[in-house]
Amino acid sequence: MPSRRPPEPRLRSGRLSRAGDLQTLFRTRNPAMRNVLDTAARVLDHDANILILGESGSGKDYLAQSIHACSARRAEPFVHIECASIPADLFETELFGHERGTFTDAQTRKVGKLEAAGRGTVYFDEVSALAPQLQAKLLRVMQERRFSRLGGAATLPFEARVIASSNADTTELLASGALRQDFYYRINVVTLKLPPLRERPEDITSLAKEFLRRTKFRKFGADAERMLRDHAWPGNVRELRNSIERAALVEESDRITAASLPMGVASSLVEIAARGTWTLDELESHYIREVLRSTRANYSRAAEILGINRKTLLEKRKKYGIE
Repeated sequence: MPSRRPPEPRLRSGRLSRAGDLQTLFRTRNPAMRNVLDTAARVLDHDANILILGESGSGKDYLAQSIHACSARRAEPFVHIECASIPADLFETELFGHERGTFTDAQTRKVGKLEAAGRGTVYFDEVSALAPQLQAKLLRVMQERRFSRLGGAATLPFEARVIASSNADTTELLASGALRQDFYYRINVVTLKLPPLRERPEDITSLAKEFLRRTKFRKFGADAERMLRDHAWPGNVRELRNSIERAALVEESDRITAASLPMGVASSLVEIAARGTWTLDELESHYIREVLRSTRANYSRAAEILGINRKTLLEKRKKYGIE
């Protein structure tokens, strides 16, 4: 499933307090996370390239957006480039643009993402996904601070700030040659390493309440809060946000309960499987029963959670004799 763009950071006022605004945007009490934000605040208005490291879902995209929103470049564009989703043969035209007639399908001039960024910020999301030959082309642009559209003679200035991110082990990538050393040193002027959510236990409840505030609910049941605190969160902040949104879809009481949280259903299955040998059909049958129970037999909501359509759910209900 493709990652969703995080919500636009909202600042307290038009006048920024730098570190204060970053701390507010992240609502963190974790010392390691506060140190990351303090470092980010010190380089807000510098041109130094920033590399954000962290596990998938730990908030790299949101930090990049927040740095831009709190910087002197905030009135300029923030251009998000998902490196893993750009085919190698389209990389140059996506970044640099092209002139009309450069190739068969070039009916008009195309403005590339680097040109569109102007004096704002270019964010290379999962930059380690770029092939080494593409890293070399991007390195040259960052070194010379200029580029040309494909098929064009004019030289255009590259004035945007560069922020990049990666969830990979850069040491291993450098050793294997998947990440060029010269390119790595160019993007890694300032490193910000985000701690995973499991190392920020003091932030789980406050983050969960912030995500809950965006739904129709206002409270968690005591059992739900306990489950949120005890969960390991391998998917980090993204998993937490998605879990709250999912629970808000299926919960029909006046507060979020443990039964409506995805890990509530999953934990019951683990306990059952541990008691003996179960076939896949038996586990599927029990899982469907648990989801139907948690949704109070709302088949449309249950089908959405299960990732199947309503017709398929009804067929499985008949197959397993679920009342």
